[in-house]
Amino acid sequence: MTKIIVNTIRSHGSTVDFKDNVSANGAKQWVDSYGIIKTNKTTIDEDVTIPVGTNGITAGTIKVSSGKTVTVQGEWRIL
Repeated sequence: MTKIIVNTIRSHGSTVDFKDNVSANGAKQWVDSYGIIKTNKTTIDEDVTIPVGTNGITAGTIKVSSGKTVTVQGEWRIL
């Protein structure tokens, strides 16, 4: 199961400060301090279902590990 730590944003006028890093299973989701460059791993190591009515997006070349499946009931775009 993926654990996502949600970012807490505190606004000070026109400035936004990130209090916590957003991560999934300990992997940072952005490599820059402003959250502009989103990252993702290149291998799917679990069974995943994208439910009906849900949009999924992935960047780059993706490999699905042997014995694992990605079931797409909604939409999945790989850029």
